[in-house]
Amino acid sequence: MKKNKYLIVLAGMIIQLSIGSIYAYSKWIEPLSKELNWDAHDTKMGFSLAICFLGLTAAFMGKFAQKIGPAKSGLIATVFMTTGLLGSALAVNMNSMNLFYLTFGVLQGIGLGFGYIVPVYTVVKWFPDRPGLASGIIIMSFALGSLLASFLIGPLCIAVGLSGAFAVLGIGCGICMMLSALYLANPESSKAVQYAHIDLTPKQILTDKRFIALWLLLFLNVCGGIAIISKAAVLGVEVVGMNAAQSTMFVAIIGLFNGIGRLLWSSILDKIGCWTTFMIFIGINGICFALIPIFSTNSTYFQTLTYIIIAGYGAGFATMPAFVRNIFGTEKYGQVLGYILTAWSAAAFFGPLLLGLSKDISIFYLFSVLLIVALGVGVWLKGLLTQTEEVLSYQ
Repeated sequence: MKKNKYLIVLAGMIIQLSIGSIYAYSKWIEPLSKELNWDAHDTKMGFSLAICFLGLTAAFMGKFAQKIGPAKSGLIATVFMTTGLLGSALAVNMNSMNLFYLTFGVLQGIGLGFGYIVPVYTVVKWFPDRPGLASGIIIMSFALGSLLASFLIGPLCIAVGLSGAFAVLGIGCGICMMLSALYLANPESSKAVQYAHIDLTPKQILTDKRFIALWLLLFLNVCGGIAIISKAAVLGVEVVGMNAAQSTMFVAIIGLFNGIGRLLWSSILDKIGCWTTFMIFIGINGICFALIPIFSTNSTYFQTLTYIIIAGYGAGFATMPAFVRNIFGTEKYGQVLGYILTAWSAAAFFGPLLLGLSKDISIFYLFSVLLIVALGVGVWLKGLLTQTEEVLSYQ
């Protein structure tokens, strides 16, 4: 059956919307604390584990996913995602935090990994002339999934209880992901633009200075944003005194700007190139992190700065696929991108850990410093690309 490329995009978006529910994690913290008396700091480990295994799965299973094809890979994502959420419901019933770490963190994380990379590398193949926009649309959906989930989690907890909320979300995501996965397919014939391809072994990729620079760029850009996402609802209450309804809206709008940032910056990338795009949004985020402690007493300013930061955070994910493809070529694209996503895994632990070092809002200055370092890494990367004389669209 001949596939419609726009329906391929829709299928990829639905999968990303489903797995994007992980970004609404902060909405689980309060009910877990109230019903099971689980400490908020301990429960954050479930989120960090999920993102960690997302990155590890993308890194080490990316080649396997491409080998078996997008439909089978999408079904694997469905099984792990659904099992993880249903297992989380069981963990809540048993009041077992270790089981929660295994199911919500590890099993769901594996599902997230397959579900994240498969739609991205599949859709990009259908739109070789606009790789930045194509990946941006798909990855935007991942961010928007948190917006949807943030409005569902609270009402579900009230209607069917905490355990039931995990179960209903798991079943709903499972059905949507399964139907979407069955439609995914690679294009029968490719008219892809031929970029310079470098045939490297995994060891050569991991030791390539350009890979190291890209990894550091993603890691440093992710640290601050994922720290905010991991406890967004709590930050809203602690920093500017939001009530429950306001914190829910805060989390939802964060998801919206995460998505907007991915689409906006990926569109800009197609016009001005990868390197310039990265430097602009990293610089903007560095300034915003430095301004948050100054304007933290004003709710409007605090939220505005946070939304800008999250837009830049999402931009890193939307623009990195095109960056990787331009540098390493289409054949190694999926594999290299998977390795680079381990930066997300590392930042999932490091970012929230830094934020937890102090309850003082001045901790945000530290994230500003990290982004200044990222600008230095970007300058280094540009030098490396110039030295290798690759004619790419990073300029």
